[in-house]
Amino acid sequence: MGMIPFHTPVLLVAFNRPEHTRRALEAIMIARPQDLYVFQDGARDWNEEDIRKCAEVRQVVEELTAGTQTRLHLNSSEKNLGCGPGPTSGITWFFGQVEQGIIVEDDCVLSPSAFAYYECLLDRYKDDSRVSAITATNLHLKWRSHRAPYLFATVGAGTLGCWASWARAWKSFDYYIKAWHTEEGRKTVEEALGKKVYREYYKKIFDKCDEKQTHMWDYQWFFAKTLNNTLTIVASRNQVSNIGFDEEGTHTLGASRLANFPLYSIPMPMKTVPVCRDALFDWAVFQRYYNPKKKSILMRVVLKLIDALFRH
Repeated sequence: MGMIPFHTPVLLVAFNRPEHTRRALEAIMIARPQDLYVFQDGARDWNEEDIRKCAEVRQVVEELTAGTQTRLHLNSSEKNLGCGPGPTSGITWFFGQVEQGIIVEDDCVLSPSAFAYYECLLDRYKDDSRVSAITATNLHLKWRSHRAPYLFATVGAGTLGCWASWARAWKSFDYYIKAWHTEEGRKTVEEALGKKVYREYYKKIFDKCDEKQTHMWDYQWFFAKTLNNTLTIVASRNQVSNIGFDEEGTHTLGASRLANFPLYSIPMPMKTVPVCRDALFDWAVFQRYYNPKKKSILMRVVLKLIDALFRH
């Protein structure tokens, strides 16, 4: 990837973590993107440390892009929008400029192969309305389903802060998920989710996505994808590592089993995979990471069996 220009636009979403931003951007610059978009949320009112760190983040961006062929597009908010409206504003700005692209939050480090993976699939599925997003994150790390380079999922398609999509898909994003509060919209989403355990889990989350909350946007994005009954492409081997589970995180404080995933590669070119939801992958990810209920002995045995058969 580093030998030729990378054509897909990349958006880096940043705030006040200069060292995280450095590591994330160093990985991006290996791909030598032609266009790098950077959205930075503003410092919180009267927070001198924010002001200093936000300035350091901009210095990192300027340092790592100076002297390169990459065109830098910088959007710095004059005020702090928060971790819900902030990324939303940045992504909306990005897709107002480009038809397709990759979104990377400032605590994500990508494998070099992730860029070719994203570019290939963005081009391959750009006109396929059944697909709304792509992630190079695999919460299982590896998944051996038909030995394919990627699969299609819904509830199992975690991003950990890195994904790709198209302007056509982002147009359906609604921060307040107004459709959830209509009988037709709720029914459509529940039918798309399928299993009762999925419906119960996400109902509690969607009920909180009202005008009062300012701390999340990714569940609203998941809602938009589900409302349109679309699928997300998931890499068969994990290519994203989240380094932000530390004292500087907002939602990622302390140790987590989602932190610092190992990075793998996916060989190119990739064969085309039939568009079909991998229900087993969805179920296994949900049970392992999302379902708050205590696992029975049988459930633990089943999950270990799935690990042995599908994770390599």
